[in-house]
Amino acid sequence: MPPRASKKVPDGKLVRVDVAAENRIDDVRLTGDFFVEPAAARADIETAIEGHAVDVDRETILAAVEDIDATLIGFSAADVADLTMEALDD
Repeated sequence: MPPRASKKVPDGKLVRVDVAAENRIDDVRLTGDFFVEPAAARADIETAIEGHAVDVDRETILAAVEDIDATLIGFSAADVADLTMEALDD
């Protein structure tokens, strides 16, 4: 199982980020009981994180997620960035 980080966002939803990485982030899965509009943007968020070096900083991940044209419902781009960093630290 790849490293995983999850949290229940206050007044929001469960958000989980699974990260498979060696030197670079190879695969990201964003799951939970949240909503993303349009629904296809979930895959765009995952793709935006993939390819970065494993020593990427939070601000770079945050900017990559914020660049996606999507509405995040029940969580934020900052939550995704924080959980990605936590999973990479595992």
